[in-house]
Amino acid sequence: MLTCRAVWKKLAPLARASSTVCRQNVRRAGWNNARTPLCVPVAHMSTGPVGGGGDNLKYALLVGAAFVSGITYAVITLKGDQKRHVERMTEISSRKQKSASQIQTEPPVTVMEAPLETILEAAAAPDAEAVAPSETAEPPPAADSKPSLPSHAPYLLIGGGTASFAAARSIRARDPGAKVLIVTDEPDLPYMRPPLSKELWFSDDPSVTETLRFKQWNGKERSIYFQPPSFYVDAEELSGAENGGVAVLTGRKVVHMDVRGNKVKLDDDMEISYDKCLIATGGVPRNLQVIERAGEEVIKRTTVFRKIDDFKSLDKVSRNTQSITIIGGGFLGSELACALGRRSTETGLEVIQMFPEKGNMGKVLPEYLSNWTTEKVKKEGVKVIREAVVKSVSFKDDKLEIKLKDGRVVRTDHIVAAVGLEPNVDLAKSAGLEVDSDFGGYRVNAELQARSNIWVAGDASCFYDIRLGRRRVEHHDHAVVSGRLAGENMTGANKPYWHQSMFWSDLGPDVGYEAIGIVDSSLPTVGVFAKATAKDTPKAATEESGRRAQCFNILDDPIFCFFFLLVCCIGFV
Repeated sequence: MLTCRAVWKKLAPLARASSTVCRQNVRRAGWNNARTPLCVPVAHMSTGPVGGGGDNLKYALLVGAAFVSGITYAVITLKGDQKRHVERMTEISSRKQKSASQIQTEPPVTVMEAPLETILEAAAAPDAEAVAPSETAEPPPAADSKPSLPSHAPYLLIGGGTASFAAARSIRARDPGAKVLIVTDEPDLPYMRPPLSKELWFSDDPSVTETLRFKQWNGKERSIYFQPPSFYVDAEELSGAENGGVAVLTGRKVVHMDVRGNKVKLDDDMEISYDKCLIATGGVPRNLQVIERAGEEVIKRTTVFRKIDDFKSLDKVSRNTQSITIIGGGFLGSELACALGRRSTETGLEVIQMFPEKGNMGKVLPEYLSNWTTEKVKKEGVKVIREAVVKSVSFKDDKLEIKLKDGRVVRTDHIVAAVGLEPNVDLAKSAGLEVDSDFGGYRVNAELQARSNIWVAGDASCFYDIRLGRRRVEHHDHAVVSGRLAGENMTGANKPYWHQSMFWSDLGPDVGYEAIGIVDSSLPTVGVFAKATAKDTPKAATEESGRRAQCFNILDDPIFCFFFLLVCCIGFV
């Protein structure tokens, strides 16, 4: 634009001169023929001998020559200006690189970040850079080289887990130009949590804690991250992204939510406004009160397992300690017990698992299957202590001492508390959102909406299931499906939640089970037995179908493959 402006200043006198010549020519032709200038035929300027035709021809030639000269001059000027512009930008770039390598403070004006008018003024006065600042004057603050974070996001997703990522993909599928901002208090990009207690522990790669890559039971390798960093847009560039995109703001936590003003406040007091918002904050792992009251020495030797950092920390502990005790007999506790139990055969690690139930998965499986599962866990090298209720925990003689209510005492080096999840509803008070008193979590309708422009998905949502009534589910498949549905509804789909999410658990590569609906050991159970084959293992089934089996199955390799469905209110038989 500046180049064109300079050219116009140089060509303007020629244009005005040409215009003046034309007007004089028309007036002269009108006077010579005693006619109104507006009616003078154009042909008289070049052909007719009548009334000053020769003069007209001269003026026409003059105008043509001026026009050709102007075009030539414009081309030459444009090329020259372009060359000078490139040279100037090269000079500025080299000057910036040179100044970055120096330790002393640079002049207060940073050339590359100044407006273009400032650059031109600096070019006109190069001696200004040679003026040294006063020794008593304080150097000005360095200009921030990064664009500022967006103050507004059309789609704001709070939480960086599975539900949030599924919602982002769904929003982009329905609105290809959407600008989606994910805010997470974790330092990592969105990732899947199940491998943290399953496949990663069975990896042969010694650097698995760094690569976070694992082999699925079908032998295919993949990362726990949903997408590589290149998939995402930088948060600072989201506002100006022409085609939209998904940006992740890591290490930031939303601490306050203004529902009426459609904005949130982060832990650094930054505010971000939104058009549509999703809360997918997941949950916080519970801990035993006796451990929380036991003192610092006990707490720092206790792991509550949930995130990537917890996996890395427990992996390191398992390689540098003699004994680990897992408190909890549910999904997470049993999976970690089997994973660490296999490692014990190589390192001599003592793995103990204790729980108040009569067997592993006692709240999910009927008693006879729970007993069967417990025997499988024992074969993995785990010492199982049933019907164990922790009374107190203390630190004595460099050991943790766990006292049970029945008088038994267990001494160990480290404790893993796997006793459930508490939904994260920290924003409920500031946002004025309802928390369900029975199931916990944000109370939402069948479309996963809590209030106008606010949706909730994943572990933190207590939703209305059109078949099973009000529920709250803490499984990976539910996070995927509810996140996807919330994303669709944020773009105007208005769909109800009808999906019956499945869940699975693997106790090593040989024992696995899957379920759908409400699964509880208190419900009546109908069992169907079939002879087991080599194709009935979770690994073989996955290799054959390319996905997980869609039935609830438990395999005892040499004996039976057991399939059962629980009778619940939706009629699974």
